[in-house]
This record gives sequence, C-alpha cells and structure tokens, in this order.
Amino acid sequence: MSKQILILGLAAVLVLSAGCMGPGGPNPRVVEDSATRDISLSRGLVYSVNAVIQNDGGDGDVTVTMKLIDEEKGFVRDEVSAVVSIPSGETKRVSLTLDGDVGRDYDYKIELN
Repeated sequence: MSKQILILGLAAVLVLSAGCMGPGGPNPRVVEDSATRDISLSRGLVYSVNAVIQNDGGDGDVTVTMKLIDEEKGFVRDEVSAVVSIPSGETKRVSLTLDGDVGRDYDYKIELN
C-alpha cells in the first residue's frame, strides 16, 4: 500500500513538473522605439511614445508601461500602461500618450512585463 502511495506521489510530482517546464509565456523585447512631443491646447505638452515589441516566447499578453521622466529632477512625471496580446514570433506596435509640463525636458522609459 505504501509503495502505491509513493508511486502515485512521484507520478503527480512528475506531471506537475512537466507542466511547469512547458513552452511558457511571452518573452517580449523592444526592437524599436521613438517619441515625439507636441503642444495640445487642452492638455499642454504631450509626448507620443511609440514602441515595436517583438515576442520571442509563447503566445500571451504583455503589459507595456511607458514613463515620462523629468531629466533635471529624475522623477516620473507621467506613467501609462496597456496590455497587448502578442502571438509567438510576432511584433506589435504600441503608442501611448504621456503628459508633461511646458518648459521642462523629459526622457522616456519603456518597461515590459
């Protein structure tokens, strides 16, 4: 009886381990990025940040977060996220708009999860 329990326990561990070592989820990376700035009458200074995301992993959703960072003081002025579905081996273009203050200089950062 104890051998049967041991064998069943080992079989369960192997099945669970095999599931964890499957093809996995997406493995995204930024292959191209750019930003343009413009003045909007309703919003003030706006940055359009663009990224081309390549998925080198399995199909799945990727959270793309873009941050507008004040160059002088180093703080995040604005942050926007979007979830995009990217099939394996495909690329997706993502464009988000971030708000800044007129008279300030900004850099941007793109994070993928």
